[in-house]
Amino acid sequence: MRSLVPVSLALVALLAGCALERDPIPTADLEPKVRVVSVAGVGTQVTLVLFRDLLATYRLRPGERLTARAPDGTTVVLVPGVDASAWLRRNAFVGWLPEVGARQDVVVTFERPDLGESLEIVARVPGELNVTRPAAGDARALGEPFTVAWDALSEGQVEFRFEVSACEGLAADEFDDLRTARGFAVLPLADATLGLANLTFDAPDEARRCDAELWAGRVGDGILLDPAFGELRAASRTVRVSRTLPLRFEREGTVPTADLEPKVRVVSVAGVGTEVTVVLYRAGTLAGTYELPIGERLVATPPGGAGVVLAPAEDLSTPARPEGYRAWLPEVAPGDQVRIALERAGDEAALDTRVRVPPDVRVTAPEAGARRTIGSSFTAEWTPFDTGQVEVRFEVAACDGLGDEELADLRVARGYPILPLRAGDAGSATLTFTAPEAATSCAAELWLGRTGEAIDLDPAFRGLRAGSRAVRVAAPVPMTFDADR
Repeated sequence: MRSLVPVSLALVALLAGCALERDPIPTADLEPKVRVVSVAGVGTQVTLVLFRDLLATYRLRPGERLTARAPDGTTVVLVPGVDASAWLRRNAFVGWLPEVGARQDVVVTFERPDLGESLEIVARVPGELNVTRPAAGDARALGEPFTVAWDALSEGQVEFRFEVSACEGLAADEFDDLRTARGFAVLPLADATLGLANLTFDAPDEARRCDAELWAGRVGDGILLDPAFGELRAASRTVRVSRTLPLRFEREGTVPTADLEPKVRVVSVAGVGTEVTVVLYRAGTLAGTYELPIGERLVATPPGGAGVVLAPAEDLSTPARPEGYRAWLPEVAPGDQVRIALERAGDEAALDTRVRVPPDVRVTAPEAGARRTIGSSFTAEWTPFDTGQVEVRFEVAACDGLGDEELADLRVARGYPILPLRAGDAGSATLTFTAPEAATSCAAELWLGRTGEAIDLDPAFRGLRAGSRAVRVAAPVPMTFDADR
């Protein structure tokens, strides 16, 4: 047995020598995974993993260090940590900078005095992402899909993760496991050009209610790697989280009808049809909206016609664009009623909400086919009436000089009703059609409508949400808006 001792000692010495890495690994043999996440109102997290091969990572030798620098000159040293963006949490170097704005650069420096090297990696933060739903404070059902929507981008991807702050019903170790599991970036990434994605917040069966922030970030790949390195790891990316959304996830999947406040909007357009939009709000200012589960639906029925099921859609009458339900019906004449029913089990059903279309409004100016200048004021006129108000909006059909994304943004911006609503007895209003400077000529319809609030809400509901109204729009007036050259 004694003869084995020198052999064992030699083996230990050999392994120890390997562990010490007496010779530095050449920079050309290191492949960095770079991850820079800028979160509005929070800060910017910089994570760097130095891979030696497919699995092994590199630890800094004495004298070596990694730093990250923000555009304002703030510099931090990256310290040992873990890469929390993947299920397999690799050894990493992590640091926090102040918030770095969209399209600004973070510079990571790798100092290797033994090799006389000071290497830089430049990572550019992507542009902003405008998430339109869910709304902050919304409540969702645990384990059931919900929709995230954003202003669709021309290219790129979107990354999601949850920051869990509390979860009733879970023990401390279960809660820690949940925070870890939900804190990973959701993969695969969503295609940002679609503008929609479905997410699910899962939790153990014991969980009754969880509070979490949704981080939805625009993903970029603007990373300039010092050529002395090996290749950049494929999972490297920069992320801009423009807004964090606090959400509540509850075990129950339905809400009593007595706790729902619908916002009802019926717009009858002469010669076009009738748009019906319903948003179901939970009671309470910040309680959010309610999504219909399987087995429940909203149905709108015109006079003498068949009912039409409302499909999920945004309420486009406000910039917040809350998620709701919408359907198009044949044109409903002034004075006639649209019947809206919430179909659900038993006594919870609310089958008899009725909305009366207001009287006609007669537009006297501008005339159909009128040409006006972009950004210049013009007058809209109508025959005055005693009760109600006037609502004005533009339906943009085309705009020369704008790309698809700019046109889509313009259509949304000009499609909101102009607020505050104008009194119907005034007889006229001064309007302006604005567009980006690149626009040379835009074709749009002027929609001018008379509003009313003749809405008889089914008594099963808690109450009618503010902003509910019926609108009768005169025949749309086609116009052309030219740039002033």
